[in-house]
Amino acid sequence: MNKSRAFRDALGRYPTGVAVVTTFRGGVAMGMTINSFASVSLDPMLVLWSIDRASERYDIFRDAEDYAINVLAHDQSGWASLCAQAPDLQSNNVTWSGEAAPLVDAAVARFTCRRHAVYPGGDHDIIVGEVTDMDSPRDVAALEFYRGSYSSAG
Repeated sequence: MNKSRAFRDALGRYPTGVAVVTTFRGGVAMGMTINSFASVSLDPMLVLWSIDRASERYDIFRDAEDYAINVLAHDQSGWASLCAQAPDLQSNNVTWSGEAAPLVDAAVARFTCRRHAVYPGGDHDIIVGEVTDMDSPRDVAALEFYRGSYSSAG
């Protein structure tokens, strides 16, 4: 087994939450499924996520000044799969609201962010956002990703 595959398999043994990062591009609501979301700071309120520089959506999300991170609920794995394949929220039948950035309906937590900084990180960029607003629309188990499959956290 090559080291890259072994590394991915080892990382897959750590369960992660599943989120969809969203933004507007030319008036169109765009989304991308991620599992690299983490908190950074409480004061100021900062969070991070990372994006592969080779991603077809790199320019959309790397350049977004405003975006939202939507932590998905256990029953939203379908949206996670769709947003992993294509960015257009409307085409993926994802319902949302919001003006600064699309906020996915029925998510367990939503963080509206303004880009704070971008750092190189190997073949990815690490995007740090300052949280300008947040809410928790549903009090249900979150969606998680473990060993290549979706499951329920909590």
